[in-house]
Amino acid sequence: MSAFTQAPNAATGSIEDKYLYSVKVTRNAWSKIHFGNLEALDPVAALAAFDLKRDMTKTGIFRTVEPW
Repeated sequence: MSAFTQAPNAATGSIEDKYLYSVKVTRNAWSKIHFGNLEALDPVAALAAFDLKRDMTKTGIFRTVEPW
């Protein structure tokens, strides 16, 4: 699974996909998340439990990554 935003390229003005994170997870591992109690889930910690590509500052600012 990958998540992206679209933003203009400063050099061309073209809209480009900017990937914020990309994660590899098996169906079995995904099924271990308790979706019935999402209020207790920390999304940052949950995704970090899998093979994750993410570049995020301590203040929560995402930088682009290459997706899997």
